[in-house]
Amino acid sequence: MEIGAGLAVTNWIVLLVAVAIGITSRAYRIGVEEQMLASSFGEEYKMYTDNTWKLVPFLY
Repeated sequence: MEIGAGLAVTNWIVLLVAVAIGITSRAYRIGVEEQMLASSFGEEYKMYTDNTWKLVPFLY
């Protein structure tokens, strides 16, 4: 979505800022949700995370 918005305004600075903000906010949100799930489900969630990716398969 951020990439589309940056391309729509045809401004590289807007594109870079939008992508940077999007990546940063998603990385923060993933961390917070991981902590919440680990505290809620404990060892069961730990076993789940050993077999799955957080966001992008084979990368993250």
